[in-house]
Amino acid sequence: MLLAAPPEIRAKKEATLLDSLAKKGLVSKDATLDDVLSLTVESILARRLQTVVWKKGLASTPYQARQLITHRHIVIGDRVVTKPSYWVLADEEPKVGIRPDSPFKARIAQLAAAPASEEGE
Repeated sequence: MLLAAPPEIRAKKEATLLDSLAKKGLVSKDATLDDVLSLTVESILARRLQTVVWKKGLASTPYQARQLITHRHIVIGDRVVTKPSYWVLADEEPKVGIRPDSPFKARIAQLAAAPASEEGE
């Protein structure tokens, strides 16, 4: 529908659409309408908190990521998020982490230190 719109309407609505998708992390800031048409289900599902936690290495599997989220171990900034389906915006992604007072945080530190100590032996 947007492709068939008159040029002045298309330009305004296209800019709005592209800005919205860029904030959501689905396309880059310099994307075109063709980039929107090439979006896949996988690119949309990759923005879920469960997937972001797993890809950041905070969990070893997507299932573990889901458990960490539902058991209140994951924060975005200072806010605890308990919904694995939460859509992480592009500017929120660097703020995703383990809650500072989480007992799981110490476990991750132990697991990260274990391979390093084995290499030195």
